[in-house]
Amino acid sequence: MSSLSFPSARAVGRGAAWYRGDCHVHSLHSDGELSPEELVVRARAARLDFIATTEHNSAAAPGVWGHLAADDFLILLGEEVTTKTGHWLAL
Repeated sequence: MSSLSFPSARAVGRGAAWYRGDCHVHSLHSDGELSPEELVVRARAARLDFIATTEHNSAAAPGVWGHLAADDFLILLGEEVTTKTGHWLAL
């Protein structure tokens, strides 16, 4: 059995690479405790390359996230949809 190894550095530029990120983030616009600005600061401090916002049953409000994205940090807009049997993420 081969051992898993993970890249020690962030992806540089764009293209084929391993990108670090979080695909399930809530801000204070849903049931989270942090503002979008605070979430981005913490994600960058954790050396993430991207986050996906997934507020409950609502897409991100216009203008809330766009100004926080950068060439070296991607923000995907999503939604956590509540159903009778659970939740699913739309990214």
